[in-house]
Amino acid sequence: MKASIKTFFLASFVATFGLSSAMAANEQMQAIVEKASGKVEVQDRLDPTKWIPLSAGTPLEKGAVIQTGFKAELVLKIKESKITVAPLTRITLEQLVSKENKDETRIYLDTGSIKSNVKKTEDKAVGFKVRSPVATASVRGTELEVSNKFRATDVKTFSGSVAVWKSSNKGAQVASQAEDDAPAFIPTAGNSVDSITDGAPLGAFTVTKGQTAGFSSEGAVTSAGSNAAKATTEFAAVATTSASESEATTSAAGSAPTGRPSTPAAVSTPAATKGSVKISVEWE
Repeated sequence: MKASIKTFFLASFVATFGLSSAMAANEQMQAIVEKASGKVEVQDRLDPTKWIPLSAGTPLEKGAVIQTGFKAELVLKIKESKITVAPLTRITLEQLVSKENKDETRIYLDTGSIKSNVKKTEDKAVGFKVRSPVATASVRGTELEVSNKFRATDVKTFSGSVAVWKSSNKGAQVASQAEDDAPAFIPTAGNSVDSITDGAPLGAFTVTKGQTAGFSSEGAVTSAGSNAAKATTEFAAVATTSASESEATTSAAGSAPTGRPSTPAAVSTPAATKGSVKISVEWE
């Protein structure tokens, strides 16, 4: 009888300790309001018809819906990363989780523009993803700007590399517990899509320093870079550049694995048609 009781308590201790360790490995992060001016509000979770003014120092949890008014300014800090939210912008914090070896943030940009300076902390990798109604951008650690207006999204990279792809995102989707508990994808060196993110569809490509990619709700990107001239009959894609061919050759970084297009380069393509996606590429 005593042995059975000891076994029971030992099993309970192991189960509790294991659960605590798992919970400690995946902790919810917060976005802290570093700066707020003008009309900056967060939606009341108990009453979605109400909006609560935000001020510096306010912590925000996963699921928070935030909007800014005319001439407003908002800066959020998530650990060492900073997000500047432009006026007339609405975002949802879809995921804010710190896993054992990676911090993951996902933001849904409903309308407006955000500029992000993504930095890792300590010895953890960092994952930062921005979704809009028509596109998804996955960041390994860089500075980028994502703008979404009238169902058209532009992704501009100031440093580092961003994997982007056409996607039909039907509104904000706050990360489930299963997503928060799932093993983290650890990015590797290189500028290919698969080295930056996992789960990207065929047709995804990278946007590196000084480049801008645009997506519209009427089209989808199926090729870029050297493959842009070989657009499929199903979709059309257009790439333009202000750089010379030699500059484009030296500026395009990394290579894409089989089945994925490489970073956009200078090519000659037909004019855009209805349903096409215009990819505007500019090299510094």
